[in-house]
Amino acid sequence: MEKHILITISEDKSSLLGVRFAGYFFADKQDIKITLFNTAPKPPAIWDNERSLESDIRQQAELDKIHTRTQKTLENAEKELLNLDFMPDNITQKFQDRLFSKIGDIIHEGEKGLYDAVILGRRGLSILEKMFDESVSEEIFQQPFTFPLWLCRSVDPSRKNVLLYVDGSDTSFRMADHVGFILNKQKQHRITILVMDEQEKGAQITLNTIKILIGNGFPEDLIDSHVVKKGSLAKYIMDEAEQKKYAAVALGRSGGEKSLFTRIFKGEVCHALFRELEGASLWVCN
Repeated sequence: MEKHILITISEDKSSLLGVRFAGYFFADKQDIKITLFNTAPKPPAIWDNERSLESDIRQQAELDKIHTRTQKTLENAEKELLNLDFMPDNITQKFQDRLFSKIGDIIHEGEKGLYDAVILGRRGLSILEKMFDESVSEEIFQQPFTFPLWLCRSVDPSRKNVLLYVDGSDTSFRMADHVGFILNKQKQHRITILVMDEQEKGAQITLNTIKILIGNGFPEDLIDSHVVKKGSLAKYIMDEAEQKKYAAVALGRSGGEKSLFTRIFKGEVCHALFRELEGASLWVCN
């Protein structure tokens, strides 16, 4: 089954981290469809008392320049995808004039486009870290997101496999479903299920997760499981991801807050991973 992934692009070269992660992570690219997405910032507004034919012409000229730069960044990203062996027919470019904030437009497009995942590079992460506009959050993010976010701070082509943390919550099982679906044709990766030893019914949680992964067509012989002892779970995950060179760490989080940042990264573990995880991509969902 086709996987449709939205990769956010900007003029910042670090936005290509998402492109490169996808290229290195997927060995079988036949059913991977990529949409490259960029939003063009609006030129400075013209007040009514300053408006004239000349000011309108200047504003349109500035908008044309912005559109040209935006289109160029998308073309460069597509060239990168082609160099990474994605098929031309599976690549789409999409850009629009900014409607909300940059991150608001990304979330809006992710919802509207029914993508299987949305990838943010380092620039997108920086925007998330600095986003404190509650009014925008309340307006746009009333409902739970329907897509997982993949956050890429850096890219290491040698990394592989996914570390999947499950705690028995609906969101963690949704993430397991996502991981199984994404990896069902990527036999170069293994999946390690991680469960806390203090959780009740830990063995049952692991069995349920294995069933979800197998149900998505992922081979059982490529699934491992591990129980982590008491202590700092976030630190354990980061140490494990670094020592075993995982390509991605995946977990599901829940939260009813209206703020985008706190809803996605609610909780000590997820918040710590967002701030400190290096090397591996962080996959999160609601």
